[in-house]
Amino acid sequence: MSQSKLTRRDREHLISIFLLKGHEEPVGPSKLANKMNVSRAGALKKMRRLEKYGVGEYIPGEGLTVNGEGVAIIEDEILNHHAVENFFQKSLGMDFEDACKEAEILGSKMSKKMIDQINIYYGKKKEARCGLDLEPPFEPEDIEECPWCKRLFD
Repeated sequence: MSQSKLTRRDREHLISIFLLKGHEEPVGPSKLANKMNVSRAGALKKMRRLEKYGVGEYIPGEGLTVNGEGVAIIEDEILNHHAVENFFQKSLGMDFEDACKEAEILGSKMSKKMIDQINIYYGKKKEARCGLDLEPPFEPEDIEECPWCKRLFD
């Protein structure tokens, strides 16, 4: 599946399900709804959409489990966000909080070519002020303290 078919909100839900350990066991719509402050019906609809796009499997009565393709998308999102954040800090002199917020807005809109150019310019090793070790594979415990990930639940 092309990552471009997923909306920014789809990706946020996917990351949220991952943070709820949805790569290990199904996360139910009620649990996602409570975490993201959305309706249960809205969470269920999003889970069905994510399943339709091939990033997880929805089991009726249990919830959605994120599959390998979903985890790969999550890892790309995390790496892309931090690449853009790093670029804003180093090239534009932005402070961490502003760089993180702008990367949240612009990161998912940047092309793969642009992200690749940032990675070539700065190399693969990024400095994540949130303390995230930017070497996948990621576990929920690795990213739950990242300010960007925390904002998904605000």
